[in-house]
Amino acid sequence: MTTLGVTLFGPVSVRRGEREIPLGPPKQRSVFAVLAARAGEVVRREELVRAVWGVDASPTAMNSVYTYVARLRNQLEPFRRQRARPDLLVSDSLGYMLRLAPDEVDTKRFTAYLRRARKLQAERLPRAAIEEIESALALWQGPPFGGVVGPFFEAEHAALSEMRLTAIEDRVHLLYQLGGDLSGELAELSALVRRHPLRERLRYVLMLCHLQAGTQTEAIREYNDFRTRLADEQGLEPGERLQQLYAEALKSAPRREGGRLVKPTGWRTETPRPPVPLAQLTRDVPDFTGRKAEIRRLHELVDTATDRGESAVVLINGVPGVGKSALAVHFAHELSTRFPDGQVQLDLRGYGAGQPMHPREALHRLLEALGVTTAPDMDPERQRALLHSLVAGRRLLILLDNARWVQQVRPLLPGDSSCLVLVTSRNGLGGLIARDGARRLRLDGMRVDDGVELFGRIAGRALVASAYPAVRELVEACGGLPLALRIAAAQTELSPSPERTLALFNGVDLLHRLSVPGDEQSSLITVFEWSYAALPERARRMFRALGRGSGAGVTLRTAAALTGESIEEAREHLDILVDAGLAYEPVQDSLLLTPLLFAYARYLYFRESTDESCRAGSS
Repeated sequence: MTTLGVTLFGPVSVRRGEREIPLGPPKQRSVFAVLAARAGEVVRREELVRAVWGVDASPTAMNSVYTYVARLRNQLEPFRRQRARPDLLVSDSLGYMLRLAPDEVDTKRFTAYLRRARKLQAERLPRAAIEEIESALALWQGPPFGGVVGPFFEAEHAALSEMRLTAIEDRVHLLYQLGGDLSGELAELSALVRRHPLRERLRYVLMLCHLQAGTQTEAIREYNDFRTRLADEQGLEPGERLQQLYAEALKSAPRREGGRLVKPTGWRTETPRPPVPLAQLTRDVPDFTGRKAEIRRLHELVDTATDRGESAVVLINGVPGVGKSALAVHFAHELSTRFPDGQVQLDLRGYGAGQPMHPREALHRLLEALGVTTAPDMDPERQRALLHSLVAGRRLLILLDNARWVQQVRPLLPGDSSCLVLVTSRNGLGGLIARDGARRLRLDGMRVDDGVELFGRIAGRALVASAYPAVRELVEACGGLPLALRIAAAQTELSPSPERTLALFNGVDLLHRLSVPGDEQSSLITVFEWSYAALPERARRMFRALGRGSGAGVTLRTAAALTGESIEEAREHLDILVDAGLAYEPVQDSLLLTPLLFAYARYLYFRESTDESCRAGSS
């Protein structure tokens, strides 16, 4: 079968060989464009309605989707026998998928070229990177999604246009680094700057072209225009890199000496040094173990966002002590070469001994990490605008660790698709998924074999070999929690009698044994306490009540009976526990606690009962 050629840059069209396939009226063409933009993915019917008709679609819109899909199938596969299964536009119980190879859709080829270019830049192969970028830009026949309607295309148009601008900037910068002639770039860059007057990196590469062409006066004029506009519209100053380039332009501009004009030579000999790349990640855990499936999934989430030209936000959450921060830091180190402009890490202090970081302070600290100090009372809107200007076109990785609320994270999200944001939290942060498009990885305990390997790396493989059943039993009793296993392994390794210490862990009071004297952050009870203390009182009461149960699993009805609440009240409080990472809900209305969290709930329940008995006795 002849492959199709789908064009989304410019007027939306599809060809089979030399023949263009009619796509029908605008809304039918729009349904096709949504499916083509997400070729290879199932698009839910409700998503199609929202994409083309918007959130206020009439009830008849769904019927129109059925009609348009049927017509498109007939156009795409005119020789398909009646009642035969379609090969191209397929469906399931949820929605529809356009079964096309990535190289059959121009926007997919565009993102693939740019992805390869980024990889080549990271590998310091600028000429090959330029070739990939030029292949990508050659696909741009005009503004994307011409002739279609619907809110979906506004966002897609913006994302693709942003990718194109970044690619143009990258190409010019790479050409400059190679010493190529940039005079031919001046006209296009000047036109783009007029359309995007506050885009700092675009202005930067235009100034580079002027300086290389010897038109330093034009470079100075561009800087002054940018500085004036930025001050008038946002009350800000240009970034340090642009200021350095301006200083070089001033040094190399013609000047009058003795009544004649003298033009300095060789401005390139004074090219400002590139800013030192940000490298603020904490050190990778030396004995990081396992998590291969989770790391593979994280790569898939980042690559999917990159392919779509979106600003990737990836959320890692799970129960306390499950290793969210360690995984995020390890993954960030793996990706560091893909983000050569730097990696920034910020602890939002969502849980711990002190108070969670206020969003205003978090924004101030992030700007400070990027080299800009703002006044403590600076308006948050202006701070966010400054953040967006600073990161525009830069490949930055931002790790926001230990978040407690969405409100801590949202102001820190860059508006640029060139950045990646990793967020770790004990909480679900559902608003970050619903409103900000975050993709989530829920982290569970380690696989037993990986847990045994982690224990052996710290406590010694010889001990594991001689006492494997006891080590395996410990891993299972800990529910695969890396923090618990690290504490147990450290105690075992430090003990004069490792075998005896290992045997003690398999006693009934494992929870209280998992602590390191003098370090409260290495006490499992303390780490659990931080999450428990942040709960509303009724949710704390529910958590304590779960400790009365006969096991770590409980149904909604049983939980309601344990607290004397209605089903609706119990449901509300269990939802809070699940969101806080203190319980899982693997099946609807069935809750599950990890072994150590169940032990903690029992500890709280009996402590509360003892305190009540003491109070009753004293009265």
